[in-house]
Amino acid sequence: MCGIAGLWRRNNLDPTDSARIECMAHTLFHRGPDDFGYLLADALRARVSVGQQLTTDFVPDLLLASRRLSIVDLSTAGRQPIANETNDVFVVFNGAIHNYIELRMELEACGHTFRTRTDTEVIVHAYEEWGENCARRFNGMWAYVIWDVHQRRLVCSRDRFGIKPLFVAWHGDTFYFASEVKALLAANELPVAPNLQYVRRYMTMDVCENGRDTAFAYIFQVPSGHNLVVTENGHSEIPYWRYTDQSQHYDYKHPMETFRALFRDAVRIRLRSDVPVALLLSGGLDSSSIAVHAQKETSSMEAYTAVFPGFEYDESRYATLSATHAGIPLHRVEYKSERFLEDLASVTWHLDTPPRRGQELVRWQLLQAVSTKARVVLEGQGADELLAGYPQRYTAPYLRAELGTLRPWNLHHRLPRMISAFKLLNNTRPQLLRIRTTPRSASVPPILSASLDDREHTNTNLAPPPYSDPLTNALYSDHALGLLPELLHFGDAISMGHSVESRLPFLDHRLVEFVFGLPFDDKMRGAETKHIMRRAFAEDLPQGILSRRDKVGFATPFEQWVNPHTGELCKLLNSQRMSARGIFDPEGLRHHVSRFEADGSGTNRIFRCSALELWFRRYID
Repeated sequence: MCGIAGLWRRNNLDPTDSARIECMAHTLFHRGPDDFGYLLADALRARVSVGQQLTTDFVPDLLLASRRLSIVDLSTAGRQPIANETNDVFVVFNGAIHNYIELRMELEACGHTFRTRTDTEVIVHAYEEWGENCARRFNGMWAYVIWDVHQRRLVCSRDRFGIKPLFVAWHGDTFYFASEVKALLAANELPVAPNLQYVRRYMTMDVCENGRDTAFAYIFQVPSGHNLVVTENGHSEIPYWRYTDQSQHYDYKHPMETFRALFRDAVRIRLRSDVPVALLLSGGLDSSSIAVHAQKETSSMEAYTAVFPGFEYDESRYATLSATHAGIPLHRVEYKSERFLEDLASVTWHLDTPPRRGQELVRWQLLQAVSTKARVVLEGQGADELLAGYPQRYTAPYLRAELGTLRPWNLHHRLPRMISAFKLLNNTRPQLLRIRTTPRSASVPPILSASLDDREHTNTNLAPPPYSDPLTNALYSDHALGLLPELLHFGDAISMGHSVESRLPFLDHRLVEFVFGLPFDDKMRGAETKHIMRRAFAEDLPQGILSRRDKVGFATPFEQWVNPHTGELCKLLNSQRMSARGIFDPEGLRHHVSRFEADGSGTNRIFRCSALELWFRRYID
């Protein structure tokens, strides 16, 4: 796990680029506090200098940097960039290849020689053996950039689900990449301007991530599941994986047994580490399943959970139940709201975007606690979007899917499912009303200026849904295109802000491929979400966890944290500096601020306005 950065100046060499790459790498220190290394190359003449020095006898046109967080093979042999045997293929890498042991054995059988025990070195030899499509062989999370000396090309790759970030930009004939936007900005050459479409999505839509653009107008992401190949003459973006792929044969005739075997192996290989591994444990079905299966592989794991005393959705009792059942020590971390504004500033810096909800702030303090004892943490992220874990979100498309399968001969078992699901849908509607930021009313003025609010709201680049039923398409939309990418973005940024590697067993691509290939009613059946998972782990988990039906997402007492800072936030929102941006409609902003001052209403909307303004001040101004 590391932070990576680099640039390729394909014309007009600049002797100051060595200082530039050093600045870019320095901004990523938190991602890799243990070690660092550079590659400086003359691409045309195939000259390369690798090490910790930034002085050469030539002016480089290609510069790569790595900040290392040592997880596997803690020796200096793991310092990046890492080369192949003949020193003509180099890689800088952020992430973890969880099946590196199996791949190493396969590559050694093909005649490759290894110098280290790292998963990083597997990438260069895999590239030698299988070319850029080596990404298909990897099980893990990654953003890597390979420099191929002889072919004079950069091969940039991002994992199938975008767990690890890879930001890119072009300025004239110069190509830049980095693990964080701030590292690109540290090059001090790119124009800095807000992406106003992103700003509008941030303020008006459920999710603002689309996996490609960013909050900055001229900076983009390599899409998940893609390779970006950059040469002297241009670049091409090539998908190497799709959700409908089947990377291996899966036994669909025995779905529960297959699910159980795939999940257990996903947990097993994500425990590979030369440093302590911890677990984030909410007490839900997802993290509890990880706890039970991880405990079978290791006896040294400790768990951490966020607690909110007195809050109706505090889950600490379930976390305690899960930890006790698995025999894992549990650390309870209570969010300290007096650090609210301080945490907001820290989170904004590490996200490179304004945060949208209270989850980010809780996670900041939770991962801070984890970092005192562990460098790796397992999490249950990705399960809800895979297995229909949110009743209030997925019951309606489930009912449409069931309706499409109704036939005279199956009414006796389909109709009872639909009735129970319909009751569930009615029971979850009050929760939706509670989390709405403001009531919809024609008398409420718009909060955004007309120039932003009238923009087209749809993303015309999205491919049509690839599945035949409404529920699986809804899951695909959240997993691939919106909700999960946003959660992964802030999950990675905040964990790495504390130099902790987050690993996600539910995003093992084998498990994802298998589950998306299942019938929709294996994911949700009647009022039962995560149907196959509950059946597969029925003998592993306590009944109090298996029978939970109160899933509402990661709820927090957000309003209680915000209200003590009303004065500071209103001062910010009423400032001339904010008004002069032209982002917000003056009348609409005054209306919402006055309501917030009067009775604390519209907390989420006020938080987003404040976070957006703080982001403008930190990055744009």
